[in-house]
Amino acid sequence: MSLDSLVVDTKYGPVKGTKKVSLLGQEYVSFQGIPYARPPIGELRFKDPVPPIKWTETLDCTKQSLPCYHFDRRVKEIVGSEDSLKVNVFTKSITHAKPLPVMVYIYGGGFTEGTSGTELYGPDFLIQKDILLVTLNYRVGALGFLCCQSTEDEVPGNAGLKDQKLALQWVVDNIAAFGGDPQNITLFGHSAGGASVQYHMISSGSKKLFQRAILMSGSTFCEWSLSPQRNWPEKLAKALGWNEQGGESEALKYLRTVKPEDIVNHQEKILDAQDVQDEVFTPFGPTIEPYSTKQCVIPKHPIEMAKEAWSNNIDLMIGGTSEEGLLALQKIIPHPEFLQNPQLLLAMVPAGLKITMEQRMEFASKLKQQYYPNSDPSYENKDGYVDLMTDKAFWHGLHRSILARASKALSTRTFVYRFCVDSKFFNHYRINMIEDPNLRGTSHADEISYLFSNFTKDVPNKDTFEYRALQTMVDIFTSFAIKSDPNCDRTKELLWEPVKQTKPTYKCLNITHDGIAFIDFPDATRMDLWDSFYVNNALF
Repeated sequence: MSLDSLVVDTKYGPVKGTKKVSLLGQEYVSFQGIPYARPPIGELRFKDPVPPIKWTETLDCTKQSLPCYHFDRRVKEIVGSEDSLKVNVFTKSITHAKPLPVMVYIYGGGFTEGTSGTELYGPDFLIQKDILLVTLNYRVGALGFLCCQSTEDEVPGNAGLKDQKLALQWVVDNIAAFGGDPQNITLFGHSAGGASVQYHMISSGSKKLFQRAILMSGSTFCEWSLSPQRNWPEKLAKALGWNEQGGESEALKYLRTVKPEDIVNHQEKILDAQDVQDEVFTPFGPTIEPYSTKQCVIPKHPIEMAKEAWSNNIDLMIGGTSEEGLLALQKIIPHPEFLQNPQLLLAMVPAGLKITMEQRMEFASKLKQQYYPNSDPSYENKDGYVDLMTDKAFWHGLHRSILARASKALSTRTFVYRFCVDSKFFNHYRINMIEDPNLRGTSHADEISYLFSNFTKDVPNKDTFEYRALQTMVDIFTSFAIKSDPNCDRTKELLWEPVKQTKPTYKCLNITHDGIAFIDFPDATRMDLWDSFYVNNALF
């Protein structure tokens, strides 16, 4: 390893990085686009990832690589490359008195989109602290989650999750060369990235690859985190021009001949009316694998896996934003009449519940009483719908994860946070992705701007609540990564305790414009309502 040339010898070959200066004036070292797997092209398309072939010439890792193929809603076009299974490493220096704690981040995007690029996940804020940050690309959509039933096809699904696992193994094997501690790794992720983190928490194959975890607005207990097995390969191949001869295996062969851009363009269009009624979030997401392999990640339902998960022995931080459901307005704004559908609330009852239609109607009535006690749904009173979707899509899944951990009477700790900082200019997701300038609140993904820099290059003035919130988030996240405890100088006026009880409710760190407070979870009554739906549908 040469400090001057910033060349590091990895298990697979030497890589060259570059020095940079963060938006906050911190000097740091950047390595981008380090391969952790072979390009999944040709016969490797859709298959489990394979470690890279070793190289001898120094690989230039001074510039960002392309992401895995997806439709980027920010620029409204399909972007990417199939040669994108790569990691990025950011650290103040590659020489330290002692190895630094490592934070490995998994991006969200509903398992259909996403990137580790610095236009969304810049290290400028987290790199202030004495940690080493790793971000990674993984395959999404059909390219990452196509699942075939035959063992001969060798495509049992969840390749995207297996990409993540191989990247984690790369970190364990190589991060010491960058000054990181391979025995002190915190895995964290947002939304689908949060659900991904929890999949690794309950999958035995990921044991010992990290020592603690942070779930941000995503959990395997969220309904959207598991896709059903249906004839998706054949439906996708048919949509792309396949002649429908030879069954699923021939469909797979055909899909290996088409352009990846065409796959991305058609993959979400194959859902039919029944799929929509069944609340299928995406045809190509994590799924229960049809047969067992050495690399299997999801052998059975996640609820069953969670019962005896190895991660019951590690500390967890978990939380979300106060108005996660603002995200749902993306589809409502162009079609506000959707909220006036008389079947709206009935459709909100979880599709997976094994209950009668009479019970469904009873539950729908309870939803009406909770979210619209004095009015009917419409865009004019959209707050009820925002709260409804906050709970249905995100917080109740997080809540169930908290309850599952608490039910084990674990000696390990679960710290809960709630982020509700509403900025006119710094809540970038709400401002840039939800097309209503009059909206306020803390949307799904708004907290990311307070941990990662992005394409806006915004840095709040130091005398603003936005800057205080940013430093609070950075401090508690890195404190948890460093010492497995989020309590830090920012929280010294209070004691943020792990969950001790679930009834009447657990407490959370509430992060607001005015600062922080350790309070009873504010939406406990709403969680109780959703819990009542599952009385005869075992959670744990």
